[in-house]
Amino acid sequence: MTRSGWLVFTLTLGLGALCLPGTGAARPTHDLQPVRVAVQALVDDYALDGASLRLAREGQVLMQENFGGYRGDERVGIASASKWLSALVLGRLVERGVLAWDSRVGTYFPDAPAATRAITLAQLFSHTSGISVDDAACLSSRLLTLQQCATQILAMPLAYAPGTGFAYGGNSMQVAGAIAERATRESWDSLFIAEVVEPLGLAATDWTAGSALPGYVPNANPRIGGGARSTLEDYGRVVDMVLAGGRHGATPYLRDVTLAAMALDRAAGLPVYATPDGAVGYGYGIGQWVEAKDARGNTLRVSSPGAFGFTPWVDWRNGSNGVLLVRGNGAAMRDDLTAIEQLALRQLDFQRSTQSVKRTGRLPGPCGRDFSPDPCHSQPKASGLKSLPQGPSSTLDARRRAL
Repeated sequence: MTRSGWLVFTLTLGLGALCLPGTGAARPTHDLQPVRVAVQALVDDYALDGASLRLAREGQVLMQENFGGYRGDERVGIASASKWLSALVLGRLVERGVLAWDSRVGTYFPDAPAATRAITLAQLFSHTSGISVDDAACLSSRLLTLQQCATQILAMPLAYAPGTGFAYGGNSMQVAGAIAERATRESWDSLFIAEVVEPLGLAATDWTAGSALPGYVPNANPRIGGGARSTLEDYGRVVDMVLAGGRHGATPYLRDVTLAAMALDRAAGLPVYATPDGAVGYGYGIGQWVEAKDARGNTLRVSSPGAFGFTPWVDWRNGSNGVLLVRGNGAAMRDDLTAIEQLALRQLDFQRSTQSVKRTGRLPGPCGRDFSPDPCHSQPKASGLKSLPQGPSSTLDARRRAL
């Protein structure tokens, strides 16, 4: 059986389990065995060193297991899952009034080309800025600073008018990181430690994905949209906070309205000029994909998967989250990774599907209701990404690559 066929079979097995009639013996509240089988199949079929999976529901970790040769403390490059972490830094600065989602490039880079000065922070972090998606050479340079890299990116010709399309790429996020440095007069490392590492208690997350050194390794030019490394435990703290509506344990971390603004689908209704193959049909917020919305346009599920397979998600509708830590060819594995996520979501919602156990109180989403993309006020019309049109240039079409 092919790897895709095996995962489809496993997914079907999981769905079938939800429909089984009572057999006399008490069924477990959540049958996660099909998920275990699927992750082990992924490791075997792609000859991975291993994998780790953490699943939680309504504040309780229901599964944290390792597969293959993994022990659970692996520290790996998380590629585009870094975007969610960077977005948290910006969200904290916005809450304090240091920045606003409509802060403009020209305020912090007055010498930038005129066409770029009206680009907003929200556009920079939602792939709607018009900045070229072809990776700037400076993104991977350890000889430059974040400020120097951002200046080089702003000098590149725009691919389309800001705010008029969606094109997935990391250049614009580099500019956003540089704006955060200028607004605070702090380095990105200092900001990240103060706004994410310390308040969330992260022990092994930094911005040197290519390093094997222990501890927090500073980087003068961090790749804001894809250069972090982290662990299952650290990222689990992040998705737990997001699921809990901005609370880390008993401590407020972000306000619900801030999370709501970050989960707003800012690509809705825009032409799509470049998007990863595995994300066709998704929306995009601030540093996170919008995977599901209700009929009114309220965001129900978000994620931020990376090019090496690392896949975190939060599902407010069912009150669950997950982190699948793997390191391999994310593009080749993407369909199977998505199948595992979907299987986990369904198995974690076992109670509701069978109605065999009375539902417990749900974790409150922002504003005490289904997660709304509008910060707790209006109800926007439902809208999603349109079919992929031809981009303004062949270079944009070429960016339909893995996450």
